[in-house]
Amino acid sequence: LPEPALMLFKIERIREVLVRRESELRYMMDDIQLCKEISRLKKELQKLIALPEKEKSNEEKQREEELVQQIHKLVETRDFLVDDVEFERLRYALRDRYIPSRLDKIYQSPSNGF
Repeated sequence: LPEPALMLFKIERIREVLVRRESELRYMMDDIQLCKEISRLKKELQKLIALPEKEKSNEEKQREEELVQQIHKLVETRDFLVDDVEFERLRYALRDRYIPSRLDKIYQSPSNGF
C-alpha cells in the first residue's frame, strides 16, 4: 500500500473513531438528562403520594396523574435511547469485522485499491 493511501486510510479510521465517540457522548448526555428529569419528577410524585388521600386537593390528584404519565413517557424515551445505543454498537461491531478483509483486498489488489 503506498504511503499516502495508508495515511489516508489511517486518517479515515481516526475520523470514524472520533465520530463514534462523539455519538456515544451525545447518547450519554441525553441519558443523564433523562435520568435527572425522571428523578426530579419521582421526588415530586413521592411528596404527593405521601399526603393522605383524603387531604389531597383535586389539583394534587391531577398532578399525580400528570407526573405518572410524564415519568412513563420519559422512561419510554430512555428505553428507545438505550435501544439506539445498542443498535449503533452492533452496527459498528459489524463494520469493524469487515475492515481486515477490506485491508486484505487493498493489499492484494495490483493497483493497491486506489
